[in-house]
Amino acid sequence: MEKKLKVMVVGIDGATFDVIKPLVEKGFLPNFKRFFDEGVHGPLRSTIHPITPQAWSTFMTGRNAGKHGVYDFIKRRPHTYEIEFINASQRSGESIFMHLSRKGRKVGSIAVPFTFPPEPVNGFMLSGMDAPAEDERSVHPPALYQDLKRRFGNYYIHLASPIGRKRVEEDGFWRDIQAEDKNRTDISLYLWNSYGCDLFMTAYTNTDRVQHQFFTEEAEDSFKAGHPDHESLLSRSYINVDKQLERLLECADKDGNTVVILMSDHGSGPIKRFFYLNRWLEEKGYFTYLEKTGGAVFNLLEQSRYMAKRFLPRKAKSFLKTFFSGVKDKMESYRFFSDIDWSKTKAYGFGMYGNIFINLKGREPAGIVEPGAEYDELCSRLIEEIEMLRDPVTSELIVEKVYRKEDLYDGPRAEDAPDLVICWKDYSFYTSNTPGREKGQFFGDFQKIDATDYLHVGTHRLDGIFMAMGPVIRKNKRVDGAKIADIAPTIIYALGEEVPGDLDGSVVTAIFEPSFLEANTINIGKGSAPERPKEQTDYSDEESARVEERLKGLGYL
Repeated sequence: MEKKLKVMVVGIDGATFDVIKPLVEKGFLPNFKRFFDEGVHGPLRSTIHPITPQAWSTFMTGRNAGKHGVYDFIKRRPHTYEIEFINASQRSGESIFMHLSRKGRKVGSIAVPFTFPPEPVNGFMLSGMDAPAEDERSVHPPALYQDLKRRFGNYYIHLASPIGRKRVEEDGFWRDIQAEDKNRTDISLYLWNSYGCDLFMTAYTNTDRVQHQFFTEEAEDSFKAGHPDHESLLSRSYINVDKQLERLLECADKDGNTVVILMSDHGSGPIKRFFYLNRWLEEKGYFTYLEKTGGAVFNLLEQSRYMAKRFLPRKAKSFLKTFFSGVKDKMESYRFFSDIDWSKTKAYGFGMYGNIFINLKGREPAGIVEPGAEYDELCSRLIEEIEMLRDPVTSELIVEKVYRKEDLYDGPRAEDAPDLVICWKDYSFYTSNTPGREKGQFFGDFQKIDATDYLHVGTHRLDGIFMAMGPVIRKNKRVDGAKIADIAPTIIYALGEEVPGDLDGSVVTAIFEPSFLEANTINIGKGSAPERPKEQTDYSDEESARVEERLKGLGYL
């Protein structure tokens, strides 16, 4: 080819073929349909767990979490029972954006989750959902922020989120979705035309936000039956992304040498039931609460926040960004760990989707489980008991497998992983594990998302989407077996660069025309790619408050 290829990646958070295919068949997604007709498509296997921080970090680095070290939205501070919120400064391993920048290639990234603080790439980077605010700190180069503000008024990172006590808030949610997605596309087109990137990426996240509130079992049944309700907010969020795709594809088509990749970090689907992990551990004798708890102050503050979010007018809620300044991380640590009797607790649940940590001597401040034989015996017993869990209604086994950390993760950051990871069948069971807030039976009803009237009905699935179209890409072909770690090496290969030898992913050769593969050998480099020295960027108390409000609005906390 006379001109070098470019790659445009469009991330669609939580996107699933379970929604896309029925809407395509009914004619509501003409631009998604182009990829089926003119390119390749297939499932994209996410990480275990299929959780936003881990999945996007694996995409960006091409490495498993044992190497990049990002497992969840929150983590425990080493050798303490305190927590902190995660951002990209705590990620190890070089991102694809920095790797290509070192090679002299021009790159651009817009709103990809877990890109705060932005990296000093050769091009630009606008941080995603882990950015605490929409300001110069969230943009590289910093001067670009004022340029965008002059031209577009705002760079919206997380405008859309249901708030309040009435279902009429859905109208405001829909207006926010449209405004945020349009703003994302307007900025994307401007930067595409201004920078001429070799790798250009933009991400849309409202599809994931909507599925948490609206992907019910009834909605799933209608999609499976081929009769999707195209007027539902779930369908409209995809239809709106399709409109943004049309504008992006016009640029790629005009350029003529751009491969366009659509991908999601994970899939989505309905929740069947909530499972209260620490209640189960308590009942089995692995987990013990203190007889008397001192949670009165926390409960008062939490109730004040809840009432304010639920009843104040929408525009008045900005004060919540600073309402808890100075206490947020401490409050969250208190909320998770303060009521636990560590002298009698051998195991506890922490984080999303089903993680168990052992209260291990020498690692935990008040550990009681001896390393070695006692630790191994406890893990084996927990695995055996959890894998026998059954649905209380159908009596079906509900756990695919319980993994030890070494079964899933390999690398210098593997020790940061949970000791045990519960992989639910189809990930249709959602784990709630907030110590002190779990009552009654192990299995519970749907919970409300934060202070809203919206129930948390949808969650993540292991299979997301992978689609590609453009020069050198095969046409009208299904491709199976792709994993999220494969995307980075596939992009690097398409751009004609040597693939780093320490990546866990592989080039997805099945998407390329045979002639391209014959003319372009896959070159694998030796050794590890150098890692940019990073200083951890800690959130201030006010910034922690902002991040927490965002995660609660998604149902993650």
